[in-house]
Amino acid sequence: MFQRCLFLFCLWTWSWCAIASEEVVFLHGGHQLSGQYLAPLNGQHAKAVLLFVHGDGAMTYDADGYYAIFWQPLREKGFAIFSWDKPGVGKSTGRWLNQSMSDRQSEVRAAAKAVQDKYGFTSKQTGLVGFSQAGWVLPELAKQPSGFGFMIGIGFASDWIAQGRYYARTRLAITGASSEALKAGLADYDKEIALLRTQPSFLHYQSVVGEGDLSKERYSFVLRNFQSNAVLDYPHIAIPTLLLWGEQDLNVDARSEYRWWQVHPNPWVTTQLIKNASHGLLKADIFHSQQFGLLQWIKLMWMEQDAMAPDVLPTLLTWLNNDMMYKSQ
Repeated sequence: MFQRCLFLFCLWTWSWCAIASEEVVFLHGGHQLSGQYLAPLNGQHAKAVLLFVHGDGAMTYDADGYYAIFWQPLREKGFAIFSWDKPGVGKSTGRWLNQSMSDRQSEVRAAAKAVQDKYGFTSKQTGLVGFSQAGWVLPELAKQPSGFGFMIGIGFASDWIAQGRYYARTRLAITGASSEALKAGLADYDKEIALLRTQPSFLHYQSVVGEGDLSKERYSFVLRNFQSNAVLDYPHIAIPTLLLWGEQDLNVDARSEYRWWQVHPNPWVTTQLIKNASHGLLKADIFHSQQFGLLQWIKLMWMEQDAMAPDVLPTLLTWLNNDMMYKSQ
């Protein structure tokens, strides 16, 4: 049964993504990164290229098929797509766990240069589409002069530590933890953050927190990045930007993030909270979990674009319909 599901999943992914795709290899940090360029459908001339920037984890260029539900309608509207395997994933060399958010920013710049050089896109015709952890990568790149024309952020959190606390609280609530257990769990989280601020060795960290499931490499990644905070970048965003959150996000405090922007507006930034949407903007009443397991993937494979919350594509495509954003001056 599992092998059949895996075969169907691979076939589904190929049918959405393989047509009109071309491998583009570029260098960054001494490593060779492999990406895929997907041209617009129906022979259209590309009005712009969208660089898809991953969230957390060992992500293939298509996020194991998740991106496909976005790519089809975008390509139908005349947009090209470029996305790449993270370092050490798929055909890319290197190790993504060795990266800081600054490293990820320079990687995005290298990807943009590669696709611009090969296909002739200008900076203004180069857009960024980032998910989750990319919220600590892209805002810095959205300043002027940025080398990018516009940005779309999905499920961004401003503060890594606050996001982790929300995630921990939500996880405990989902398991039915009592109020006492909830308080204790959050107190443990706060103590762990205080410990991380001292930059302890991995062995010392384990001696205090316990061995758990955190590998040494993952620990180093967390230690390098856990103080990431994009709030100081937000006022300096100076390219057209659309930020979307799912109203039922279990990973990021979407309502709080959305409210922040209502109090601290930036004329370049448009924000929207999507009803009945999860962290990945899927239908929250169907995809209601913090982790995306095999069952979730099977649902996504079966439902395809119907898996998305109803307002996602109309919001995205309406905002992107401003062709003046892509015309070089």
